Amino acid sequence: MNWVRTNYERVLLIAAVTILFVCSIFIWRNATSFGSELSIMPWRPALKSGSPTAKAQELDAAIEKMHQPPQWTFGGRSGLFVPEKHFIGANGLPATLQTTEVHPPVPNEWLEQFGLPIADADLLEQDPDNDGFNNLDEWAGHTSPIDANSHPEYYTKLKLKAATEEPFHLVFSSWVGDTFAVNTIDMKQPTQFVKVGDPIKGTRFKVAKFVEKYQPNKYGTNVDVSELTLEQEETNQQLTVVKEKVAISPESVATFIYTWGSRQEFQVRQDQEFSLKPQEHIKYKLVDVGPNKAVIVQSPMADEPIEIGLFDP
Repeated sequence: MNWVRTNYERVLLIAAVTILFVCSIFIWRNATSFGSELSIMPWRPALKSGSPTAKAQELDAAIEKMHQPPQWTFGGRSGLFVPEKHFIGANGLPATLQTTEVHPPVPNEWLEQFGLPIADADLLEQDPDNDGFNNLDEWAGHTSPIDANSHPEYYTKLKLKAATEEPFHLVFSSWVGDTFAVNTIDMKQPTQFVKVGDPIKGTRFKVAKFVEKYQPNKYGTNVDVSELTLEQEETNQQLTVVKEKVAISPESVATFIYTWGSRQEFQVRQDQEFSLKPQEHIKYKLVDVGPNKAVIVQSPMADEPIEIGLFDP
């Protein structure tokens, strides 16, 4: 024991070396045993998945969607994420579809209904379906601007440019009893003396009726203003002429402008028939003409007069 006490450090060193040696032998044996067991284990191939997991699929879809541009699907005029359409109004100030009628008199809703390019300055003059009627014509006619089979009547493209009121070539000169004197306004023909029912030579008129009338003038003197009614023998159209007054001829001339397709200008006499392209088989007849409008009828619907307004350049 005295030796152990005196050689204490040597004893500890010998004990530590002995423990390390035993541990190394133990580790070596375990390693050798593990290698042997590993070498005899059967080899199994790794299992391959036929399709990615659900989470992987969702992740791929999300990544793909992030790389796509945003698609706005809102169908109204405005919303939380879709701004209102803005325009510069006629006054030069900003305007929107809700505050301004962009192409008066056509409402914005009608333009949007047919998907028309509302931002185009010449929108009302455009003809999307190429039927010869622009968007303004289609709106006024309550027809579709994108359907060539839906369009206004062709006579709506007809306008009156001018009316020529010609003087009637006969004048009622005088009367005695039941006999009436009739002359031409240029006095180049001899006077004709006729009665009620008699034809007037060289014309298509006959005497239909006589009314004796008098009217005071500005001096208080009664003036003879008797009336002689003449009737066109073919059309039965009547014209009243006043004694010694020049009347307006019922055969006045209307100058029309037709703007379907290429612009066309032509003249029509009263009671004359005419047709309009592309429906040449339909006949129209001029029944009345004045300084501000003309009246036509379509055969055989002569009882439905059609008013034709003035041309607006």
